[in-house]
Amino acid sequence: MRFPLETITAICGTIFAILLVEDEHRNSKELLEKAIMGCLLCLVLFLSISLFFLASKKNNIIRFLTSLTLGSMAFAFVFSFKKEVTEVETQQFLVLNIALHLLVSFAGFLPKKYNQDEYWEFNKRLFLRILTGGLYSVVLYLGLAIAITAVEKLFNIDIEDKIYGYLFFTIAGIFNTIFFLNGVPETNNTEHPLTLNYPNGLKNFTQYVLMPLISLYLVILICYETKILVTLSLPIGWVSYLVLVFAIFGILSFLLVHPIATETGNLWMRTFNRWFYYLLVPLLGLLFWAILYRIHLYGFTHERYYVLLLSIWLTIVVAYFITQKQPKIKFIPISMCIAGLLSIIGPQSADSISQNSQLCRFETYLEKTEKAKLTFEQEQDLSSIVDFLEKNYGVEILLPYTNGKLDTLVKKNKAANSSQIMKALGFQYRDSYYRQEKFENNNEFYYNFHKNEQQNIENIHGYDMSFSIGTNNDLKCNDCLNINNINYSVISSKKDYGLDLQIDQDTIPLKIVDFINANPAFDQNENSGEKITQKIESPKYSILITYITVSGEIKEKKKTLDRYQIKVLVRIKN
Repeated sequence: MRFPLETITAICGTIFAILLVEDEHRNSKELLEKAIMGCLLCLVLFLSISLFFLASKKNNIIRFLTSLTLGSMAFAFVFSFKKEVTEVETQQFLVLNIALHLLVSFAGFLPKKYNQDEYWEFNKRLFLRILTGGLYSVVLYLGLAIAITAVEKLFNIDIEDKIYGYLFFTIAGIFNTIFFLNGVPETNNTEHPLTLNYPNGLKNFTQYVLMPLISLYLVILICYETKILVTLSLPIGWVSYLVLVFAIFGILSFLLVHPIATETGNLWMRTFNRWFYYLLVPLLGLLFWAILYRIHLYGFTHERYYVLLLSIWLTIVVAYFITQKQPKIKFIPISMCIAGLLSIIGPQSADSISQNSQLCRFETYLEKTEKAKLTFEQEQDLSSIVDFLEKNYGVEILLPYTNGKLDTLVKKNKAANSSQIMKALGFQYRDSYYRQEKFENNNEFYYNFHKNEQQNIENIHGYDMSFSIGTNNDLKCNDCLNINNINYSVISSKKDYGLDLQIDQDTIPLKIVDFINANPAFDQNENSGEKITQKIESPKYSILITYITVSGEIKEKKKTLDRYQIKVLVRIKN
């Protein structure tokens, strides 16, 4: 009764999830997925609003109107996503979800006088309630799932597997949510005020497990920073992630020990509490060095944007706790929540800055090609730029920068992949994992046919049988196919020139090695969106081979196959 909108939202989200389990191939799949995402956002948003209004003791009608208004905006945000939610949109949803969870931690303390001990105790209870609810839910689900399995096996009752999905979402969506909401403490209850109660187990965990691990990472990072300063080498890219992980877990430890950090009996904790933010200062330099160098070389992506954003946020937090004599720990979630919200929508958002950065780099490369031919590394870099833009925004976003070079391609295929785009622009697609040494020595080759999702359905009209053959899966099918009341056996066997295909008593040689050597399309060493096919005719059969993957070595200008996968269509001639 304290949280009616939250409860209704949890029930609705559970119903949507059950409908999705009921028929995951239904036409309304995308609608249900977005409805579930909207409910997840609204559940946390409504809880934040409720905590704020309950603490300020304002009219519930205003509370519900505010919740419904902001909830409508959250649903509008989710339903603005594309029909098939992209990776960028998923990232935006996750960031907003995290920001709203952070909002829960301090929303109930905004309308009242701040008390550090009350704030810490409130969030401790929330955290323990989450853990307890998770434990209860897991035990309840496993117990009921085993009971259902026992009934099915012991009494030979046929129970659909979907019941486990129904059970999971019912417990996770309704039971776990209501259990958690029932344990959310009140922030303005004068009869039962929030009194600091520090668990001894938490102290032991932080002091003897978490803090020693953080100290170990600190020593490693300080030694690494000393190494790059002495050798004048550049920091490797992923060190920025390690610094961020260290900083975030360090801040978590700082928050966990905060209530008892100044007690005289906790020398180790007092030392950690006093010096932690000062020790972060040299690591901030390493962090900015690593991420800004990557941005300078390759521009912004969403991942680099968030690493830089967290670096800036961490700098602000460090400056605040070093300069303030009595810092408030609520500054940490409030500042992170604001940073997260600012990164979602607007010209300063991750999406806007990353898009503009890569488009600018794309335009710069096209300008370079007017003066000189691109090197291998430049083509590889341009390929990664096209990969990023095509994957997240589609080929249309490149049209204003290409002087009509992509118009013909887009008219034929609006879902053109990176390889096709690079070819239309007059370049060769270079995979980021493909080394220049291999290209220059030209001693290896590979080809992989990359299908777009819209190309999964193919027209095979006019053929009677279809099967796949690969390096490690020869075909052996005895009387396994009946066509017009005639049984057919199909067997494949490896040969130097490729393989033999035996259909009943007829043997058709498939000379794929000669075909691969004669076809320059296999020289590209790339994932290709262009299908390579080979036709073979025999007196009784017409065969169409589609090459899926091919790889091997080149010796004395002749290709030898190591691996291959082909799809074979066979038509029986009258």
